[in-house]
Amino acid sequence: MDLLTKAKSVAERVEAEATKADVPVAVCIIDVHGNLVLQHRMNGAPVFALEISERKAYTSALVRLRTADILPLVQPGQSLYALPTVGGGRFCPMGGGIPLVDEDGKVYAGVGVSGGTAEEDVAIVEAAVR
Repeated sequence: MDLLTKAKSVAERVEAEATKADVPVAVCIIDVHGNLVLQHRMNGAPVFALEISERKAYTSALVRLRTADILPLVQPGQSLYALPTVGGGRFCPMGGGIPLVDEDGKVYAGVGVSGGTAEEDVAIVEAAVR
């Protein structure tokens, strides 16, 4: 598998969905080892969206869950409560991160989108990876 080619394809689909929604975003793809594969910020997306998209991608790649599904698990008393405080703060439970899986169902990377509301980010990334 050529990860960079796949990452470029995902980023193009994210940008297309974000353009349809009129929400400029940043998109990031991180492999399962936590390495940056691709990062892109659309014109008009907030500068801070780059960092947040990277954290969402990192989280979804390494935890292997949608970041929106992690949010309830990091609440006080829950199983992943400490997650946002470990790893130098790289883990992010905000919606907009999704693990990318191959044909065998194995996670090979995570994609993170940031720039809109959490709901907009989730809608954009989910539409892009469908």
